[in-house]
Amino acid sequence: MPLRLIIIVSALLTSLPAFPAELTREVAAMVRRAAVEIHIGGQLRGGGAFVKNIKGKPFVITAAHLFPNPRVTCFVRTEDDEAHFASLTGYDLGHDLALLEIDPASIKPYVTLSVAANPPSETKPVFNFGPALNRWTLVILGNVADARVSFTDFFKSQGYIQHWFVSGINPALTSGGIWVNRSGEIVGIQHGRLIGDQGAPSSGLSMASPPKAIRQLISKRGIAKTSGLGGYVWESWTADEALLNKLPQGMAGLIVSNVIKNRPLARAGIKQLDIILTCDGKPTMRRYQLLEMIRKKGPESSFKLEIFPHGEHQRKTVNLVTDCLEDLWK
Repeated sequence: MPLRLIIIVSALLTSLPAFPAELTREVAAMVRRAAVEIHIGGQLRGGGAFVKNIKGKPFVITAAHLFPNPRVTCFVRTEDDEAHFASLTGYDLGHDLALLEIDPASIKPYVTLSVAANPPSETKPVFNFGPALNRWTLVILGNVADARVSFTDFFKSQGYIQHWFVSGINPALTSGGIWVNRSGEIVGIQHGRLIGDQGAPSSGLSMASPPKAIRQLISKRGIAKTSGLGGYVWESWTADEALLNKLPQGMAGLIVSNVIKNRPLARAGIKQLDIILTCDGKPTMRRYQLLEMIRKKGPESSFKLEIFPHGEHQRKTVNLVTDCLEDLWK
């Protein structure tokens, strides 16, 4: 090969971005030392990990939906098969997070992990550590599908979970397991996975609670206050054709798919198949627009919603007052 061609090829190779490094054995071993199983009533329910606050006090972070109620205690089982008693000291149902109190003296031999500031950017590799399929802390590879905050309805908390998306299939018992980056920092807590079309077990997308919410829960160590809507909504263009044909041409908003009795939507007089057009004068074409406005204010906040009632021909304005998801968990 001529010298000039060798120089050109060498220059091109050095200018290319480095190929993403795999998770090293050292980082994997460190994370496994921090990862735990959550056992409730003698049964394996999911995963979690040791973390600590700025004062150095250790806790376990996991998913709130593993617990049937906030009074339930559990055992966390470590890599060396030691069982340690733990109880809920804080939770955030808007992000499906639970913080567990544990005896600091009992976990001195283990590792606590730090929490990243943000999820990695799109397509970056992330790694899940959890007791998938009743196995012993498997490592599952995923890639960031969308680092932006999204909302998915979650019937367990009767509200919405705020999360980001991982492109990766997570089987049973990975809930509460940690997603880490290549440095071993926690970037999310595994919440759930989207169901595929026509009843398929998975769409290939997993949902992870954002690191900002994890950091806040560890710092505040208490019960969050998440504004509740009292039902579920979908973008109007996801409705079936028969319903869309009954709407005025060009109308777009959020179609109400479910209303929970004695909750904010119901108290506002909103019914199933009504369409929410605006919130405090701002368009709500996508549900994140409505939910972000509601989440920015605390529970018991008031909003003016413009709606198009199902089966009627005139828009109207109603007053919505939010409630608190955590107050409903008993």
